[in-house]
Amino acid sequence: MVVQSGAETYACVASKKAAASTAQGASRLSVKRLRASWELCRAISLGIIRRETLYYGRGRPRGPLHSLADVTNCAYLVRISKKYGIDTRKFLVCFLDAWTHENSSYKSMSIKRRQKTENEGIFLVTQDQKIIAQLRLNEKMLEYLPEVDLSSFRFEESAPARKIETLKAIDLQIKDINAGVKWVNLKAKIVEKSITRKVFSRFGDPLDVSTATISDSTGSIKLPLWNAQIDMISVGDVVQIENGRVRPFRGELQVSVGRTGKLQVVESQ
Repeated sequence: MVVQSGAETYACVASKKAAASTAQGASRLSVKRLRASWELCRAISLGIIRRETLYYGRGRPRGPLHSLADVTNCAYLVRISKKYGIDTRKFLVCFLDAWTHENSSYKSMSIKRRQKTENEGIFLVTQDQKIIAQLRLNEKMLEYLPEVDLSSFRFEESAPARKIETLKAIDLQIKDINAGVKWVNLKAKIVEKSITRKVFSRFGDPLDVSTATISDSTGSIKLPLWNAQIDMISVGDVVQIENGRVRPFRGELQVSVGRTGKLQVVESQ
């Protein structure tokens, strides 16, 4: 039997802790690298930034922006300014102003700092109350934005957008709804309604949601209800859905009623 001294035992424990710490650090680093790579691929695929703008040989990009996420975010903001026809320099300065004063604006664009930590913040960009973008920026990048070299960002020429044909909703029974149907009109009865629960949108806004099950003589399907829609209906009501959107969710199709749709109770319980 091997007996370890107190010093040997302490050294063994310390070695194991160091190894575990190193493994955790490597894991965190891998996650950061994967996230940065994903952001970079997304930017290139969307035409936000050209590949040669980023790579100057081995190592990190040159200049004040020392991460791919910073380069991608900066290019994305420049892209937004060009898309909406506003002065890029003045638009970028607004983010530093919002960092200090929470809100800033330039022409039709509004920038709001939604969250703030010691060295970074989350910023929401809107135009006439329409959400344009939300992104996380660190303090060093915010200080650099007013002085960014705009000539370093060269964008791909985007192809003309194809006109998307508007699909009309069709009158169907539930049994006829399949993955090929996108918009539908139908009449059905509310047979189940789940307890209302709180969720948050990707922009951090609280939302109420309940899932109802609707049924006709041919079958049944789920109907998600949001906010005011929840109190509109009760189990036993017959509803008419106009321009409902058919989408898959967790392996099954659902019919949802959005801004372009209409949900109406035609027969109360």
